[in-house]
Amino acid sequence: MAGASTLIGLGMPPELASAVADGVVSGNLSVTGTSTLTGAVDATGAGIRTKMAINNVNDTTPTAAELTTSFGTPAAVGSGFVGIVKDNDTDTNGFLVFSNGTSYYFLKFTKAT
Repeated sequence: MAGASTLIGLGMPPELASAVADGVVSGNLSVTGTSTLTGAVDATGAGIRTKMAINNVNDTTPTAAELTTSFGTPAAVGSGFVGIVKDNDTDTNGFLVFSNGTSYYFLKFTKAT
């Protein structure tokens, strides 16, 4: 088990080393940029948050251009990117979007009543 002193010896600041042991983070974790997580991720019931774009898109089939306006090009966001489009900032249409690095794919969700 890696202790805080071992992690500090590896160049990790003491305030972070005290929260990390054997790759397990206790407390809140904030990641900016691109991150790859492997293994089990426990969000303790908090769910997953991802980028949400608010953009006026076609109500049934958003176009590649509309999704590029929402997130940037598929190449820029990269393969494995996942985001959500809230259509026109209303409470009507929602789309789950992912990129393979070349194209966008989407799935429209239906509002629960």
